[in-house]
Amino acid sequence: MRSALLRIIALVGLPALMAAPGLLAHHSTAEFDYAREVTIEGEVKEVQWTNPHSYLQVLVPSADGKKTQWGIEIGAPAINVRMGWRKDSVKVGDKVKMYFAPARDGRNFGSLRYLTFEDGRRLDGVAVNIKRQPSFTNSDADR
Repeated sequence: MRSALLRIIALVGLPALMAAPGLLAHHSTAEFDYAREVTIEGEVKEVQWTNPHSYLQVLVPSADGKKTQWGIEIGAPAINVRMGWRKDSVKVGDKVKMYFAPARDGRNFGSLRYLTFEDGRRLDGVAVNIKRQPSFTNSDADR
């Protein structure tokens, strides 16, 4: 009896313990430079309302008429809803102006502070309240 119980615990318990760290893990937002704010204006190409993060893909026209695609992280759906978003708050084709913390590596990517529509409506993103702090550089560490 005791041997059977230990086998059941091993078969059920060990996999659960092995999975636990992955369930608690979450990636950092260190990829974004919160000391900076970038502003773009463009047309929404795609809305990705997904877990763990939602994204907007926005086409931004340049002076020569070409369009550059930007990916902007807007947060998890549950958080977005608490901030006043709905799944259909932003639609493909909407013209928006977006303010965001850019990716540190220079990609066309960022974390949304807020966006505005042509009619003046505003939606806040997950980075809206993250304070802009000076960027840390290696030369700062040498002092």
